[in-house]
Amino acid sequence: MIPSFSKERCGVKIMPKNFLPILIVIFLIVIGVVFYSLSKPKIGPNQVALIINYGETKRAFAGEVVEGMTISDVLLVSARAGNFDFNYENGILKRIAEFEQNGKKWNTYLNGVKIEEPLDKVLIKARDKIELKFE
Repeated sequence: MIPSFSKERCGVKIMPKNFLPILIVIFLIVIGVVFYSLSKPKIGPNQVALIINYGETKRAFAGEVVEGMTISDVLLVSARAGNFDFNYENGILKRIAEFEQNGKKWNTYLNGVKIEEPLDKVLIKARDKIELKFE
């Protein structure tokens, strides 16, 4: 007679059917939190953060604030440090790197509030967060 193996005898436990999808969702959440925290620059007490949001990707910069500094000054310093170029004419940000206004446009947010004024007129202060979104 051939011995039969039952699940109880072998010590094998069957996982519930919905265990794998739950595990995948938890894994994706953890990965998302890690990538989100990496995309946020760490800023000191006398620094400003600039996040350039291209839609699919983001670049983040942080640097010291100088009295009288504007958003366009922050963009200029970040462009030099990050080795990218931009086109800012007549108060309008037209292009960053190869992302040029064409159906989408560059919008500016200061501490989460959309800015409509020209970037060279908006003064910044320490601990400000500037986000340029291509939307």
